[in-house]
Amino acid sequence: MDKFLVFNPDHCTGCGLCELICSLFHTETCNPERSRIRILRMEQKGVNIQMFCQQCEDAACIAACPVSAINRNESTGAIEIDYELCMKCENCITECPFKGVHFDPVDEKIIKCDLCGGDPKCVMFCQTRALECLEKDPVAIQKKRDSLKELEGLLKLTEEF
Repeated sequence: MDKFLVFNPDHCTGCGLCELICSLFHTETCNPERSRIRILRMEQKGVNIQMFCQQCEDAACIAACPVSAINRNESTGAIEIDYELCMKCENCITECPFKGVHFDPVDEKIIKCDLCGGDPKCVMFCQTRALECLEKDPVAIQKKRDSLKELEGLLKLTEEF
């Protein structure tokens, strides 16, 4: 069953709970630098942008990996990293247009959202409902497209910032 996250920037307060929950779930520490979701806070513009893997259909990270260490999990639909194969070249970080792939400075490995096996913890703990986890259907796909257009606009804004 394919799922994906959708972000609504109008609802995000920048509280960082999603970052802390993610790092706690994946690393048993509350450290935003180890989170698979990151918040870019542009306080002067009054904008918070959550950056995470968009589980793209035609994923640039998969195409950029020289050793085929990044693939889609057939059961969850999430794009995942095979750490046995990953050589930490960081091509996936560079090529992701949504800044959804990160480097964990403690474990020294590439990290990205894996949808927590189909039950994203960030969504469960987001008090403002800035994050949603949707199953792929025509309405959800359109909502995702709209969200990505808005995200692209916000990311362009960061280049000017």
